[in-house]
Amino acid sequence: MVSLPHLLVESVVGCVPANAADNLSILSGLVGAAKAESIVKSTGFPSRRIAAHGETVYDLALPAARLALEGVDAADVGGVVAVTFSNPARFPALAVRLQHALGLPHGVAALDLSLACGGYPYGLFVAGQIAASTGRKVLLVDGDVQSAHVDAEDVNTLAVMGDAATATLVSAPPSAAPAHFDFYTDGSGADALRCGGDGKIRMDGFGVFRFVAGPVTSFLADFLAASPQAPSIFVPHQANMYMVRQLAKALGLEGALLTSGEKYANPGSCSVPLTMAANPSAAGLALMAGFGAGLAAAAALVELPASCRREVCLLQSSGQG
Repeated sequence: MVSLPHLLVESVVGCVPANAADNLSILSGLVGAAKAESIVKSTGFPSRRIAAHGETVYDLALPAARLALEGVDAADVGGVVAVTFSNPARFPALAVRLQHALGLPHGVAALDLSLACGGYPYGLFVAGQIAASTGRKVLLVDGDVQSAHVDAEDVNTLAVMGDAATATLVSAPPSAAPAHFDFYTDGSGADALRCGGDGKIRMDGFGVFRFVAGPVTSFLADFLAASPQAPSIFVPHQANMYMVRQLAKALGLEGALLTSGEKYANPGSCSVPLTMAANPSAAGLALMAGFGAGLAAAAALVELPASCRREVCLLQSSGQG
């Protein structure tokens, strides 16, 4: 476990495409109505948010970032960190493009972290370090357009992967509570969930489930045992609704569980902040957990204050990319 002495989450804003794809209808055309109904029931995802053709993670991230920074002096921002695997350009980084579009100072640190399912706690840790070092606020963007990387005939991913982006504004004032983090990596399972050279996401669903039911559950249980306080909120990656409810039950956190997958499916690592944005009345000490591709997991124990601004906005189709 590693800790930051102070971390304040000031705002968490999500942005999702306006288009909601009906999983039952789409899957019925591929595998028949009965099988489609079974898949939707097992995942808990009746629909997914899908970006319009040509829309990228930048298009989703920019309005979320603008809302997260509303009322903030640009001179008070010291960094932009973006967690994504789907930025269409190898460079410049998504964070660099956002710095310019948001009118942030040239002196900000701007970098991308190429991570998938477990990326949000990593991004929060890096953003918190920059905030502590600079004494300024840091914008953490997390998002992906996964639909661009899904095989339209692969029911293992088609019914699961959606699109979204989020923006989290953090700072590190001396009055803020400490935050605690831990990480778990097992590259031997890399092929269980991957996006390779063909640009398509491939998933061994049972392999991922075994990882979550075994190593991830043990990792989070150990993290909780070593934590100074028990969380009042549990915000896991929305990998699969059955999976996250089983995880919460195994950890004794069923009553603390927050979800958003029923509405937004699995939009990647940003499902953690998107869930916080979609539950604006939830406040308290939050256990945030990401897990999946890597195979890897990450955990953060962070205070989510009632004063934290949270909302989810819709991106109307532009097709601009």
